[in-house]
Amino acid sequence: MFWSVLRHILWVALLLLVLSLLGFVILLRDPLNANLVTQNIYIGYFHYLGTLLQGDFGITYNGGKSLMNLILTVLPPTLELCFITLFLAFIFGLPLGIISAVNSEQVFAKSLQILSYVGLSIPIFWLAPILLYVAALSHWEIAAIGQYNLLYEIKPITGFPVIDMWFMEVPYRTKIVQNILQHLALPTLVLCILPTMEIIRIIHQRAEYILNQNFSKVATTRGWSKWKILHQYVFRNTFPLLVPQVPRVFTLVLTQCMLVETALGWPGIGRWLINAVNEQDYNSIAAGVIVIGVCIILIDTFTKIFTFILDPFKKKGWYAK
Repeated sequence: MFWSVLRHILWVALLLLVLSLLGFVILLRDPLNANLVTQNIYIGYFHYLGTLLQGDFGITYNGGKSLMNLILTVLPPTLELCFITLFLAFIFGLPLGIISAVNSEQVFAKSLQILSYVGLSIPIFWLAPILLYVAALSHWEIAAIGQYNLLYEIKPITGFPVIDMWFMEVPYRTKIVQNILQHLALPTLVLCILPTMEIIRIIHQRAEYILNQNFSKVATTRGWSKWKILHQYVFRNTFPLLVPQVPRVFTLVLTQCMLVETALGWPGIGRWLINAVNEQDYNSIAAGVIVIGVCIILIDTFTKIFTFILDPFKKKGWYAK
């Protein structure tokens, strides 16, 4: 057990080291930074690594603003969008996947399977502006840019307006809640498509496999109801398999989020990073790549810990290793 935990810690440390190397290579694309390390590149890298360990990402090329303060401003909106999208994807994907597996021979299930494969191939960068255009022409309330209307002053406490709005003691808080949800509707709708279809596909394949096993057929001949079979066999053998898929789905949502933020004016780290690429601000690019990589590593680590707690076979594997 001890050696297995140590191995995972070393693996995470190696990934963080690779991220720092990648950030340092990006920094060297700036001629000014490259000139500073021409004498000894190794000393330059270790100095850069030391500043990263202190939480200092440097300053922006344009404006000289602190990158740490900027990241703390643009990262919460992106995480807010990603977590809400994942939550909605699981809410819609789990029951639809089970329904399509139970009624696999019906037209609805066949249509849902076709729709899931179509949804996985839809280009988000194309869909987001089209939906915004349609919503604006139809005068829908969801045709909104940004996190909320700037007429409302929301004091940042956690950095997440969805949470911060509940700490406001103002008579028009209901209007603020409504406005924030309207701004969230369109980006989450666009981002939900890919993870929802992926979850439907995973759940459908696993649930259909379990329902075709002999123990499920024997339970049917004994007179068990469909709900009892689902509760006894399908749920217990299907839902835990989604936990290891969370990092991959989160990574997909995060990458799609960058394009959606740019198309819909969402003030997140993806939009900020794309603007930094356009401005050739290599300091900001390096900091953004490192922060996004750290977020993915943290999600993957927490998922492995949760899988270890949830799955007894994983516990045996950890102890064996």
